Amino acid sequence: MQQETTHSINFGNPNIFGLSAFGFSLFLLGMEMVVSRDIAGGALYGLLLAGILEFLAGMWMIAKGESYLASIMTIFGAWLICFFLLMTHGKSIDVFNGASAGWYMLAMEVPIAMLAIPAFMQKKGVLSAAFICLFALVFALGLGFILASTNWFFVSGICAFASAFFIWWLLWHNIHELLPH
Repeated sequence: MQQETTHSINFGNPNIFGLSAFGFSLFLLGMEMVVSRDIAGGALYGLLLAGILEFLAGMWMIAKGESYLASIMTIFGAWLICFFLLMTHGKSIDVFNGASAGWYMLAMEVPIAMLAIPAFMQKKGVLSAAFICLFALVFALGLGFILASTNWFFVSGICAFASAFFIWWLLWHNIHELLPH
């Protein structure tokens, strides 16, 4: 009789660094839109940091077999990296403008809404609240770019702070799981 051996590899929790970076970038965006546009450089690089770490966290979660959270992290990560590129390289090749940035934002609303459905159906309150805030943020930011409206940018900043709050709350849940009970 042959004995089967199963190996379980613990890959850790990539949610922690993905959520940390995402909350960080959302907070910086809120600061830029509500407090001072002088923070734009920091917010832009926060966007890149969040994009890279979220994408890596998503790939890591795929390896762990967590397809729903992996999809959220990977899609948001890739989207943020590409928005960073639109705002940097896109300006240098003259394809960045209010319409391109605004519609880039608004086109993400459908994936955000679809990714939110399981969170609502599974009654995941904090994740659902994060999705609501992110949906509102992306909507306001998209309109801010398209209409060149400081009012919509201000609203997007408030939504960014609210989003950061819920993302960091999710981060706390992930950190709390590591603590001895």
